[in-house]
Formats: sequence, C-alpha cells, structure tokens
Amino acid sequence: MNTSPNATRRALRVPAGTSSAPAPPGTRAVAVAAGLLAAACLAAVPLEAQEEPPAANGNGALRVFFDCEGGRGMCDFDFYRREIPYVNYTRDREDAQVHVLMTSEGTGSGGQRFTLDFIGREEFIEITDRLEVVTRANLAVEQRLTEVAHTLELGLLRYIARTGQAPSIDIHYDGAEHGEIAARPEDDPWNFWTFRLRSNVEFEVDERTEEYELSGGFSADRVTDALKLEFSIGGSYNRRLFETSDTTSVTSLRESYDAEGLSVWSLSDHWSAGAAYELGHSSFANEELQLQVGPALEYNIFPYSESTRRQFNFLYTVGLRYHDYIEQTVFLKDEETLPHHRFRIRLSVRQPWGESYGFLTFSQFLHDPSKNRFTAFAGADFRIFRGLSLRLNANYSRIRDQLNVPAGDATTEEVLLRQRVLQSGFEYGVSVGFSYTFGSIYSNVVNPRLDRF
Repeated sequence: MNTSPNATRRALRVPAGTSSAPAPPGTRAVAVAAGLLAAACLAAVPLEAQEEPPAANGNGALRVFFDCEGGRGMCDFDFYRREIPYVNYTRDREDAQVHVLMTSEGTGSGGQRFTLDFIGREEFIEITDRLEVVTRANLAVEQRLTEVAHTLELGLLRYIARTGQAPSIDIHYDGAEHGEIAARPEDDPWNFWTFRLRSNVEFEVDERTEEYELSGGFSADRVTDALKLEFSIGGSYNRRLFETSDTTSVTSLRESYDAEGLSVWSLSDHWSAGAAYELGHSSFANEELQLQVGPALEYNIFPYSESTRRQFNFLYTVGLRYHDYIEQTVFLKDEETLPHHRFRIRLSVRQPWGESYGFLTFSQFLHDPSKNRFTAFAGADFRIFRGLSLRLNANYSRIRDQLNVPAGDATTEEVLLRQRVLQSGFEYGVSVGFSYTFGSIYSNVVNPRLDRF
C-alpha cells in the first residue's frame, strides 16, 4: 500500500470529548512580600499547574513505539506526538503494541522515499504492514513531516480499529482529486534529470589566527528503475595563517578538486553492472592529477526492493589509474599508469532489535600484488533488553599501497598542519557506548519551554 502527495487523503479525527490532550492548567495568585517576589513566583506554581499525563494513558489507547531513521530533521518526535495525540507513545519497544520502523532513502529526483513498517506485538503479533510516501525535492521539512505523519496515521488505523478507541475515531475524506503518482518520460520535460548547485564560504579570524575556506560543486543525476546516471564536480580551497610570534607566522594551504561519474544498469532484482570514472587533484595527497576508469559488477543477496531494511552486496571493480604527482614519490615516480582492482562485501541490516552494518574491502595494484590495502569496518546498535542499548564500532586498515607519498622527510609544520600525506602501515579505531533509560513507559507529553536555553 503506497501513499504520495497526490494520492487520496484521509484524515483521522478524534471527536470532541475523546482527545487525549491535557486541559489548560489552572492558575492562582500568590501574595508575597516584595523582597521575596522572585522566589515566591517559583514556589507559587502548584502541582496541579503542571501538565498532566494525557488521558490516553488510561483509556486503552494504542501503545506505539516509533523507531525513526529519517534524516534531515525527519525524526522530530514532538511533531508526530502533536499531530497524532490519541495514541500512547512508549520509549521502549517492549511496552508497545505496535512497533513502527521508519527508514528513508533518496530518490532520483532529489526527494526522499520514506518506508514505514508496522510490526504488531502482543495481541497484534500477526498483523504487519508497510506503507511508503515519496516527498518531492526542495520540500520544506514541515511539509515532509506532515506527509509522513499522515501516512503514519493511516497505518495505525488498522490497529486502532481493533481497540476500544475504535468508536471514537471518525474518518474524513477531503475530496482531493486522484492523479498520476509517477511521471512517465513523455510527461517529464526534464526526462528524469535533476541538477544541484552548492557553494560555501567560511572564515574565522582572531588576533593571532586566520582561516578561510571556499568550496562548491555541481551534480547532475538521472535515475530510473533500469538505469542510473550520476555526475558531479566539486572543489575546495583552505588557507590558514598562524602568528607564532610578533614577527613570524606560518601559513597552511590545502586545495583539491574532483569530478566523478557513475553509470549503473539494473540487470535483475539482484544483479547490477556499471562503470565508474573519477578525476581529481589534491595538494595533501601529492596528486597533481589522478584519473581512474573501469567497469563494476554488483550482486545483492536480498532484492533491491528491500534496500531500506537490508542489503548484502558483493561488489567488484577493475580498471586503470593514472597518477601525475606534484612531487617525486618515494618510488622515484613523477607519473604512472597502473591496473587496479577492488572487491568489497557490504552488509546493512535494520530490524526491530536494532541495526548492524559493516564492510570488508580488498584493493590491489595488479602490476605488483604486494601493493594492496585491506579495510574492515563493523558497527552495531543493539537493544539488549528493556531500556538498555549498546553501540559498537570498530575499523582496521592494513595499508601497503601508498604509491603517492613524496620523497624526503616531512617538516614539523607539514606534519602538524596536515599539509601532506604520511607513510603509514596501518590504522584502527574502536568505540563502545551504551545508554539506559528507565521510568515511565510513556512519552506522550510535549513541553518545549526553554528548550534551547
């Protein structure tokens, strides 16, 4: 079941007298001495003036755990709780009757497709559903939130219909006209092409330091079910000045630009083939010019239609790399063209218990198999039990392919200011974190007072 901005809209209405929103708090005057006015004003706020838990907490309303991964401000829980106040929102899935899992991905036109999986629990264990809503590019966050909230509302209806709240729900049809959900090529004057421009200027100055950065880019994409084309160019310039004394200073310059392209053909629901090409320059990486081109083949164990929830990909690329170095390298090369290939395994799974993600990559220069790199990354976010979540991340790289390192020793300034790449045999990192929440199972109340203080 799909929904879209042009699809027929239905709004759930809770008739007067059944809303769970709290009544306006009462007030009372307190007379105090002028010298104790500030303290008395704080003390005069009685317990009954605080917002009471919504009536829904005790009227058998549906208990919902909203598990959001929307990006771009789409996980605004306050907004959803205000728009749909007649259900109970729980802070842990173990207390919910319905677990709503929302994921998102970009569309070819620059918009977003949100997928909402409704996973029944307790008496609704056999009832599951999936709804989708596609938002247009350049749509304000408020409008995207509204469309997602409407879809969330529709999905919850089938569960509410099986609760004691059902007699209190009224379905209203607003009379919107039906229309095409997706444009056909002959209807689209842009033929599915979308274009983006970006630019950024930053500067920061104090008495002893200055920093300036300019960056910008352009991209053009065309995405259909059968073919995906992506092109982009971008660049940045960064200048930093440090006054080390009244008479001396150190200046750091870093500049880079790149152009990338990708063509992907959909062979089946599991196979894809394509070609990638890249051109770039980087003062830090000692690359006056780098050019890479080659074909690619990918197999996804899961159908691509399930990409927002799970992916298990095997990717292989092979091609040529041309390097024109700024300074002669430790291998006494000023330029070279080399065959290169790469194999990657990538896993991404998002389920009610949490999410896991990771990849293994092996790349190698074919002219000399000893020039290679192995990279491993793994991460997971687990819901261990009620209220307790654990997050783990680890990465490791074995580096044997640094052909671009300049000859000679780096100066202290170059090292500290990160002005050039350094020889390294490995790198790794680990992070561990957990969170534990306890207390009331409900999270219905929205109170934004002094929210940004």
